[in-house]
Amino acid sequence: MRTALRLPAVDWRSPLAPLVVAAALLLGLLALLAGTALIGGEAPPRYDGLPRVEGSEPQQAISMPRQIALFDFDSPADPPPPLEGAPADPLAPPLDVEPALIEWQDGQPLPRIAADGRRPLDVQARAVPPGVAAGGGALVAVVVVDLGLDGQRLEQSVMLPGEIGLAHSPYAAHLGAWQRHARWHGHEVLLELPLQAADYPASDLGPWALRPTATPAMQLAGLERVLGRSEGYVGLAAASESFGAMADRFDPLATALVARGLGFVELGGARLAVAAERAGLAYASALGPLDEVPEPLAIEAALGRLEAAALRDGVALGYVRPYPLTFDRLWRWSQTLEGKGITLVPASLLLRRR
Repeated sequence: MRTALRLPAVDWRSPLAPLVVAAALLLGLLALLAGTALIGGEAPPRYDGLPRVEGSEPQQAISMPRQIALFDFDSPADPPPPLEGAPADPLAPPLDVEPALIEWQDGQPLPRIAADGRRPLDVQARAVPPGVAAGGGALVAVVVVDLGLDGQRLEQSVMLPGEIGLAHSPYAAHLGAWQRHARWHGHEVLLELPLQAADYPASDLGPWALRPTATPAMQLAGLERVLGRSEGYVGLAAASESFGAMADRFDPLATALVARGLGFVELGGARLAVAAERAGLAYASALGPLDEVPEPLAIEAALGRLEAAALRDGVALGYVRPYPLTFDRLWRWSQTLEGKGITLVPASLLLRRR
């Protein structure tokens, strides 16, 4: 049974009539807001991992805990636009993955070493000219990380030079299609491996983050869940996070990556280098983030330090985040390398040389 809401009668000729109406409207608005809070509550924040940088304007760095909400794989990024014809870049990685490099497990495609010994790290890598592969001269590689949670950044990233690797979040929508899109544009791709944050639970890198305290069986199950999200990547990328203080707990994961023919890029440190060495894992440590302070001069200075490391050691690897400002500076910087005696190469070349 419904009860109609009856308002008190108002003498519209009275000078107090406007005040009565205003008070009624205010009470109605307060009731509406209270009802909304009771029904829906406060919406949980969604993580996109990226500061809102427009164009190439400087942006102040913000220090805050990192959070990843449970992700709806049908949003927010739309599928990539249709591709027409063959890749224009002759050095582009293979667009599609050979069946010999895929192991189907519980309906998921997992990478594997082919019967003839070919590894995904080798087959899915961007090709390099023979003179570069033979060595000689300083080599530098760059990987863009945290891709996949913003469609505009995905489109911008494939416009970078093909030698620059693209690492996508396993939480990304339409991940396989976007990684295929990147390969068509000439980029080799990597998959990010979520590891439990070093300051967990203040920061939470999502429900698929692997924990160093988990059993090896649980770690491997979590690894396979991430690996099954896409195909055609050359390896994984991750910061050591909580594994940095317990590097030996990374041993089962390193051994599993070797068995599947994948490489591994550690972001921002080398705490997992010993575990990688024990397992015989194709491993490289990446300096960065080179845009930790997302301002033009700071990014250019960080790229200069990457150049210096390449000239000093012969090779250097760095990583950046997908900021429009970073893309702008990265493109401009890449055009200056040849005159400095430095060659921009895919990250997989440094992994395979090791």
